[in-house]
Amino acid sequence: MKKCKILMIFLIGFVAAFTFWSCGTTPAPEQTEVTEPTEIPEPTEVPELVEGQTEEVALQEPQDPPNIAFAKQLKELLDKGDVKAAIALFDTIPPELKDDIELKIVLASLYVSDADYDMAIKVADEVLAIDPENLDALEIKTFCAKAKGDSTTYKAAAKAILATDPYNAQINIMEGDEQALNHKWKLARDAYSKALKSEPDNTDALYGYAKMTYYMDDLKLAKETCQTILDKDPENAQALALMGKLAAEDFNYVRAIKLTQDALVYDPDNYDFYLDMGTYYRYQGKYSESIKCWTKATEIIPDYFLAYAYLAGIYDEQNQFELALQNYRMVIKTNPDYYYAYESTAILEYHFGNYKYARALFDQAYSYSDSWAYKLMNIAMYLKEGDKNTAKQEAQALMKKLDRESTEYNLVRFYVDTYSKNAETSLVNKINKEDNNNKKGKMLFYMGLFYEINGSIETAQEYYAKVTAFQAPMFFEYRIAEWGLGL
Repeated sequence: MKKCKILMIFLIGFVAAFTFWSCGTTPAPEQTEVTEPTEIPEPTEVPELVEGQTEEVALQEPQDPPNIAFAKQLKELLDKGDVKAAIALFDTIPPELKDDIELKIVLASLYVSDADYDMAIKVADEVLAIDPENLDALEIKTFCAKAKGDSTTYKAAAKAILATDPYNAQINIMEGDEQALNHKWKLARDAYSKALKSEPDNTDALYGYAKMTYYMDDLKLAKETCQTILDKDPENAQALALMGKLAAEDFNYVRAIKLTQDALVYDPDNYDFYLDMGTYYRYQGKYSESIKCWTKATEIIPDYFLAYAYLAGIYDEQNQFELALQNYRMVIKTNPDYYYAYESTAILEYHFGNYKYARALFDQAYSYSDSWAYKLMNIAMYLKEGDKNTAKQEAQALMKKLDRESTEYNLVRFYVDTYSKNAETSLVNKINKEDNNNKKGKMLFYMGLFYEINGSIETAQEYYAKVTAFQAPMFFEYRIAEWGLGL
């Protein structure tokens, strides 16, 4: 959007200049030598007035030459912001202007503003056929290729520009943006730095440079660069928001919130600003304010997952499980590849007894991380539903992937074999010998879950109590153990 606005300003300015040039270069009538007339000339005949017509109307003003008329019409359309009509006007361009390179650049730029990148490239290529080193045409072609995702054309055009103009601001800014997307902060910073060598006051390059130095933990330089932007443009929303991030780095969340609120005055629908401000409120313990910010973000971009993930997490922490589950579901809906959400969503589906959905989610989690625990949870849910056959089939499939001598193998087998006190004693001894507390805690949980499934609630709770006795648990079953104890 910003690129298009800048482009429109350039086009209006260019066409205004072109109009002035066209008018200024219209040939004046040739001077002729004045001589004394030998005869008194007859009076010039004045056109007869039609009834109701004034003399001023009868004396028609001279018509503009076609090139000037075209330039005036084009400027008028651009002043109105009517890009499509401006493009259509080129169908009537006077013959003497059809090969004008500057006007072709204007047309290509109009196609960029209209997001018709193929036509923009076509017109830019027409210019390059005449002038192979035309930087304006190369820049347009580079921008369009990047917008289309045509990396081959983009790289070729960018290379051609940098060969003659290594510090070209627009190309280096685009290069910086691309490197930043790939989290290559140093390469991105260097590209923005090159752009600043040719255009020291370029706001986009300054902001990119500030952001990369922030990511590289050079907070002092990031702050100085941001301040440079704000000294020239106090209403720059991106710079204000970045200053907010820098304030948060100093744990000054009150200032961070104020700066982000200032940024939202100038860019009221910025998704990232609401995410950031919600985080600052959360650090202050103002959870309701965080929720308002992140909810607003979901309204701005309903089909992006991150705000839903933040909401799910904060609701989950506050034991508002229904709201947490709703938002976890939205995370998966809007970003099915975000595998971190599958485990958390499955746990809450399990909590609400939605075993069919929980199993599907644990299977998804298993496809990203083949933990035997995901499959054993599914086996337990089949047993809870009384489907012993499917549970056994799942257990047999899982045991084929486990070491027969391992504790995990014996635990899975314990779920589907005929109960034996000796088998239980042997299994518990193996679990108690585990040195890894996370592994030991998980296995004690599944012992408790086994007894819960089989109706021995008191024994189940004894095991769950052992699980919750662990400090800093790092396994998802811990939460289910807490629920089993009514915590």
